[in-house]
Amino acid sequence: MKRIYLILTLIFALTLAACSEATVTPTPMEGVPTVTDPDVPLEVEAGKEFTITVEAAGELTGLHWEIAVELDTAVVDYVWKDFIPKGTNPDGSGWDVWKFVAVAPGQTTITLGNYRGNTEESVKMFVFTIIVR
Repeated sequence: MKRIYLILTLIFALTLAACSEATVTPTPMEGVPTVTDPDVPLEVEAGKEFTITVEAAGELTGLHWEIAVELDTAVVDYVWKDFIPKGTNPDGSGWDVWKFVAVAPGQTTITLGNYRGNTEESVKMFVFTIIVR
């Protein structure tokens, strides 16, 4: 009886381990990301993904980046956002990396605002021009 209980426990533990998903960070953590210059238009091929990287102050400051103006989803669409810390403290400063996909040819802007807490007024805004070929 003890052998059957041990075997069933082992099978259950292996099944749980196989079904659990590891947390995957979409952005590689190697090196220092290149901050995207809002003064330089980004040219992208339709169907391709691209990133916009901004310096982030970190959770401890209460500042966070958000999309400030609705995207023109006929031209670009949001995929994900990831935070890369500068050091070992995940709440410290670092970079926000935004991934978008170029949907169809055209020109649009992506506006990111830096907000404190739940306020609606941004501390800083960046407007990125996107040209999709």
